[in-house]
Amino acid sequence: MKKLLLTLFLVFFGHAVAAQVHDYPALYRVTGVAATDVLNVRSGPGVNHQIIGSFAPNQTHVEVVGTTEDRRWGRVIIGETSGWSSMRFLSRMGPDWNAGLPAPLYCHGTEPFWSFERLIGGGNFNSVTMAAPEPFAELWSGTASARGPQAFGMVLDSGNSRMTAFIRRGICSDGMSDRDYGIIAHFLRTSPQGSELLEGCCSLSR
Repeated sequence: MKKLLLTLFLVFFGHAVAAQVHDYPALYRVTGVAATDVLNVRSGPGVNHQIIGSFAPNQTHVEVVGTTEDRRWGRVIIGETSGWSSMRFLSRMGPDWNAGLPAPLYCHGTEPFWSFERLIGGGNFNSVTMAAPEPFAELWSGTASARGPQAFGMVLDSGNSRMTAFIRRGICSDGMSDRDYGIIAHFLRTSPQGSELLEGCCSLSR
């Protein structure tokens, strides 16, 4: 798995694409596609690559985690995998990373399986070890000092537990699927049962 991730990293950030971290990840809508047609998702950046899926002509919230150097093809998330679509037919919806962490934001990880859904003013944490989701209030969020909108932190409190989150934009794998995520997350959770450090990925859409 580590060898595979390294290969994906080299391909993704090497000669195949440029890392425009100031722009991505971002959400897009499909535009300029006929009502009777679809936007193809391909296994590689080019029309010579195999079609592995498609988006409807009115599809919104298409998550793009990066593009080729010429920005003609975008690395898109589709289901539990990732592929490539023509940026000619995609129009950006947001977010504005200079405005801070977006909400909603969906984070999750494994061993143990956990998830955190960030909403405006707080969020909900869930885990296989819990009977029900735990609501948290957001006490603070912001960027790393003098680093720009690349790395962020959050302090959250539920009244019973406290979490500190460290979130950074970058390619992330959940270790189970072929899907690329555009956000890396670490959550330090402290409860009456003790402390645990959780590692995972986040996305802008479900």
